[in-house]
Amino acid sequence: MERLIKTEAEYDKALAIIDELMGAKSGSDEAERLEYWVTLVEIYEDEHYPIPKPTPLEAIQFAMEQQGLARRDLEPFIGSRGVVSEVLAGKRRLTLDMIHRLHAGLGIPLDTLAQKTPESAQDIDLSRLPIQEMVERGWLQAKGNAREIQEEVRGWLSMTGIGDALPAFCTRSSMRLGARGDHYGMLAWVCGVVRSASQQTLLGAFDRKALTRDFFRGLFTLSKGDDGPLRAREYLAKAGIHLVALSHFQKTYLDGAALFAPDGNAVVGLSLRHDRLDNFWFTLGHELAHLALGHVEPGCFVVDDLDARTQDEDERAADALAMEMMIPAKTWEATPAVSRARMPFVLNTALQLGIHPAIVAGRVRKETGNYKQFTKWIGNGEVRRLFPEWNA
Repeated sequence: MERLIKTEAEYDKALAIIDELMGAKSGSDEAERLEYWVTLVEIYEDEHYPIPKPTPLEAIQFAMEQQGLARRDLEPFIGSRGVVSEVLAGKRRLTLDMIHRLHAGLGIPLDTLAQKTPESAQDIDLSRLPIQEMVERGWLQAKGNAREIQEEVRGWLSMTGIGDALPAFCTRSSMRLGARGDHYGMLAWVCGVVRSASQQTLLGAFDRKALTRDFFRGLFTLSKGDDGPLRAREYLAKAGIHLVALSHFQKTYLDGAALFAPDGNAVVGLSLRHDRLDNFWFTLGHELAHLALGHVEPGCFVVDDLDARTQDEDERAADALAMEMMIPAKTWEATPAVSRARMPFVLNTALQLGIHPAIVAGRVRKETGNYKQFTKWIGNGEVRRLFPEWNA
């Protein structure tokens, strides 16, 4: 019988075991082992990575997801459609009446809703950033007392080009994160993505109207080659889009992000936390869909944990567009579901569309919930090795 997790090495090993057991059938021995390891990880994380209290906006967004609410459902608690939009964009503070109506109607704690919304860089608690991990990545030295370290962190944030705009950058943004997501770790990762993007050279100017069906089809046909992810980065650079691969921080269950850098260039960040080709191409498609659909504006970002369930309309639209661009519905639905779970369908569909079989196999696994099938066809271990800077 395994004991409680005591070290980071044991924690990493437990996460790897959980990843292997994902998709276990209910009632099976594997499912019991999965539940056991998840419990051990939760105990360790509760002790070593306490969850920051959510902001009022995060609490509202979480309540919307959990209760399946659309923006119009908030109007009885917040006001007109325009007021709701301003609140969710971080452009309007909650009034006392709004706070009490949201508490009574959605069950959000009063102390959460009544928190002060940051207005300047001084209001961001920089000490809650993953300082040690940032040091290990060479982003910080963190020498000196607490005040000196905070000044170094502020200097690093200024290098990203965000600096004093950081609070607005956060409050206007959208996060499809699981309940255990560490938002400060996520923020450090996003800033790292912006900084990495600033070190890349683009070959074209971004134009949202250029993200057409042909653009997506041209992108996904690059998946056929062994170096497809790298060719995708070159393809996107010609369209004025940075593609950054950067490993995630501990307790940040995120896959990707879409945003605009301070200089106005579009950026897609990928964590590659699942080192598989199917995950790479779907996450890339999902983040590009956010850009194509206009879900991202200058001065904000969208961060996604694609394992998290969501009822957010923008997220569902991005999922739908990504799936349609990779495998059109007319192709997918022309074959009965029972036949789609067979190898001939995977290979024939990939050949017909000119894409990697991992894309087709990954979608079958997702829709059937059977993650034990097609394990040799999803490109395990075939992505991170292409991006040496991933762990920088």
